[in-house]
Amino acid sequence: MTGIGLIEPSAALHASFMRSTTEWAGAEQDGASVFYAAKYGWDLRNAEDFAQWVQLLKDLEKPHFTPPEGFVAQSTLWLAHDDEYLGAVSLRHELGNDFLREVGGYIGYGIRPSARGNRLARTALAGSLEQARSLGLPRVLLTCNDSNTASARTIEACGGVLERVTPVAEIGPRFGSTEDLRRYWIELS
Repeated sequence: MTGIGLIEPSAALHASFMRSTTEWAGAEQDGASVFYAAKYGWDLRNAEDFAQWVQLLKDLEKPHFTPPEGFVAQSTLWLAHDDEYLGAVSLRHELGNDFLREVGGYIGYGIRPSARGNRLARTALAGSLEQARSLGLPRVLLTCNDSNTASARTIEACGGVLERVTPVAEIGPRFGSTEDLRRYWIELS
């Protein structure tokens, strides 16, 4: 695929984003921060609600904006090919709660199912690492389920060093995890 780039979230990609949502078939769209829409009761099928959600994603990275309680500032980029949404990557600016410190990490990313297998996750992660450097973060934590070998390979290809595999028995009771979790650090300096 050529002509692929990382862009800021855009309400103009509403139809394409909805096609992607259908492909995810109810699974969580990693990196897309759809949970914010649920928090505010926005129906992303509705263009107006979608536009509000997109604006929130843009606002979350502004220094003067206060995120909702329990959340942290973040930068979100979408991976697109022309006007087709392919995936998302979100960079939390800090690990401001126990969930992020243990399970979520600094960066989450996801590629829509029909676009996988083209190293797009690596493109998204590399772009987010550049953002992290520009924010002055010395290193970032990334996690993935132990069974997600594709994500593990992506993280390792971008410099991730495995800290440990955390057993589900340690994290499951607190965060509802159903799998062991791989914890990686990427040094940025």
